[in-house]
Amino acid sequence: MINNKRLSILTVILAATLWGSTGTVQAVIPEHKEPLVIGAVRLYLAAIYLFLISVLFDKNLLSTIFKSPVLTAFSGLFMMLYNMTFFAAVLISGVGVGTAITIGSAPIWALLFEFIILKSKHGLNKLIGATLAVAGISILMLFGDNTDWSNLGAFLALLSGLSYALYSLFTSRVVNKNSHHNTAAWTFLIAAFLSTPVFIFFPSSWVFSNEAIYYLIFLGTFATGVAYSFFTFGLKYLSSSTAVTLSIVEPITALILAIIILGESFSIIQILAIIVIILGLFFTSKSEAV
Repeated sequence: MINNKRLSILTVILAATLWGSTGTVQAVIPEHKEPLVIGAVRLYLAAIYLFLISVLFDKNLLSTIFKSPVLTAFSGLFMMLYNMTFFAAVLISGVGVGTAITIGSAPIWALLFEFIILKSKHGLNKLIGATLAVAGISILMLFGDNTDWSNLGAFLALLSGLSYALYSLFTSRVVNKNSHHNTAAWTFLIAAFLSTPVFIFFPSSWVFSNEAIYYLIFLGTFATGVAYSFFTFGLKYLSSSTAVTLSIVEPITALILAIIILGESFSIIQILAIIVIILGLFFTSKSEAV
């Protein structure tokens, strides 16, 4: 029988695989899309999905918000900040640089927080895994087609990686005491509420067009709602740094989908980067799968 840690490793990898579809799906949404609006819509649709799931599986819908109100509020805040800063970074610096810095920095932030704040001790396998994974994602994304650099974009991407690490850290504390369905539902409800001002400052009528609505439903429900349900389950049994490192599977999926659907092609450097990432994920998984 599979133990909870091994199952959690699998669910985090499945979550990251679903996240990997995000860039490809966004690429086929009409050009007049507004990235920050996409981020806010994703949060709202995910919150709706996660609450429906929580209704089905949880007896007390208010359990998380009553037991861990402050931690849940911070989880929602950092999820909102992660979404908004990531889309802003990508808008300024391009997908390659923005994603590389965000996803590459997140495991480092998570390891630092666990080491400094939680006084956690990390084994050699985890440190090797995180190092290889970060190196691989940096190579994979920075040697892509878009290598534009912007100091503001880089700062926002670092802030996005920091927010993602903090979201994972706070959520791992909340989900230890609560259902992962209920934890995810309240986290995303708070994140969605905090993202509401986006609809005031940016045009959003295009969201309801036939060219966009079905893609946004997929992004909000599957690539966000289902994915973060899996990810939150993983945080129940894994350390936040391990879960964040394993989520680096995302760009591999994104690259494969871009090749299949958008007709892009591999370079030798990207193939080598994928191999390095897989090695990093192997060492990270080995550090927890006991």
